[in-house]
Amino acid sequence: MEDGEKKGKGEVGSALTRREWLLGLGPTVVISGFPGAPALPLSEHQAAQGQLPPGLYAASFGHLSHALTNEDAFVHSPAGSETEYVLPRAGPFAPKGFTPTEFPVIRRLVELILGEDLESSQSKQDRSAPASIYDEVAEWIDLVVTSASKTRELARSLSAEHRALAVAYFGGEEPVHELETFEPERICREGLVWLEEESQRRFAKSFLDAGPAGQVELVEAISGARPDKSAVRAGMRLFDFLKTECIRGFYTSRVGLKELDYKGNAFYGEPPGCGLTEKP
Repeated sequence: MEDGEKKGKGEVGSALTRREWLLGLGPTVVISGFPGAPALPLSEHQAAQGQLPPGLYAASFGHLSHALTNEDAFVHSPAGSETEYVLPRAGPFAPKGFTPTEFPVIRRLVELILGEDLESSQSKQDRSAPASIYDEVAEWIDLVVTSASKTRELARSLSAEHRALAVAYFGGEEPVHELETFEPERICREGLVWLEEESQRRFAKSFLDAGPAGQVELVEAISGARPDKSAVRAGMRLFDFLKTECIRGFYTSRVGLKELDYKGNAFYGEPPGCGLTEKP
């Protein structure tokens, strides 16, 4: 018998023994359909331990199962759920970080950056979900721009001790300084103005009316493929920001994770591996 098991099971203040911990894994394994796994929940032990301190939360195996086995674009909260999920919107998407005339330009730039050969639809898509991966990523960028001001405010309000902790966590001063100063809303505003003016200068048309060939020409003029990389203009800063967020938004989406053949959020009887074969 382990030393920890000599204490009363679930006794307030007692350490969680290895046996209790292993038994507590039962619900997690049962979620994944593993046959014969013990199904002893941790509810008794959690109740005995009392309320957790602010910021620490115990996983709810029932709701975790519901989230991981759901294939829809939105996870619909079961009755009595203590987990807050993203809710489907009631109507069409309304951008908050961009004006109604700016957002279609952002959406078209996302399409050009990601490439127009991506699948435009997703299986089992909710009616109120983004219509395509381009819309989903464009909406993500709108969220980043909308949240930027509050992010800077919170970063600047850190105490000296918490800021030092953030610097240590990120491994340097630069990432923390960027959180305190980065202004994507200004980058987008100035970049969109430049893009519109340049489109008028080259084609005497707005960017959206310039046609695919003209739009590609303008994007190439501000992308890494531009001939002169010495000058940095507002349009180039816009492209760099959008490229970064397109990659982030795409590879954290359902479509992007499938392309990566992401192995998480699932139970495996043995490590799934990376699919690569060893060279002789």
